Amino acid sequence: MRTIKLFFIRNGTSVANEKGIYSGSTDSPLSESGRRELAQLLEEYDYPYVDCVYTSPLSSDIESARILYPDVETAVMDSLRETDFGEFEGRSIEELKTDANFRKWVAPKGEYIPEGAEHPSDFISRICSAVIRIVRTMMDQGYTSAAVIVHMGVISNVFSTLAYPKADPFSWTCDPGFGYTAVADPVLFLREPVLEITAKTPSNGEEPEEDPIQDWDDRMWDPSWD
Repeated sequence: MRTIKLFFIRNGTSVANEKGIYSGSTDSPLSESGRRELAQLLEEYDYPYVDCVYTSPLSSDIESARILYPDVETAVMDSLRETDFGEFEGRSIEELKTDANFRKWVAPKGEYIPEGAEHPSDFISRICSAVIRIVRTMMDQGYTSAAVIVHMGVISNVFSTLAYPKADPFSWTCDPGFGYTAVADPVLFLREPVLEITAKTPSNGEEPEEDPIQDWDDRMWDPSWD
């Protein structure tokens, strides 16, 4: 069986991103500037050819797929959606700075789980299971390449769990419209689901960077990232 490539691409900037609002399960469309940014990236970068595209049901993911891959069939998977932030959902970071529970949540090694939020272990299990299903479906259909266009929280947590080289979620960050190339060896993947991250994507025609991992000092998750 041929090697499978998954191009994980972060969705474009949403209205919630621009307002600094935590919007995981709450749907927020692309902003006008977000649409323009993706259209501009298409002119400046070479997005990889893919057999198919996968997104979550969130409109910012679906809109991004339609802009970046207008002629490729898109499969919508509910299990690829971002996590629910519970009591912080729909609230701005400015508002939350004075919230005691929020401070506990973002504290280093903090173990506080927001009321009403999806448990982190459930979230990671859900999105990793979705990626495993994608790879197995591609094997069955004979596909060798797919774009997975989702929120950055999905990308970073899938990679921190399944990807090589090993790194924490904060190391797998990227700008809207950008992402990473993940390679799955079908035979090895059936034994143990592991993705090798080989490069950043899309390409601008230059030599790819050898180390795709980002080095971030600020460890607090900013809602404008998602």
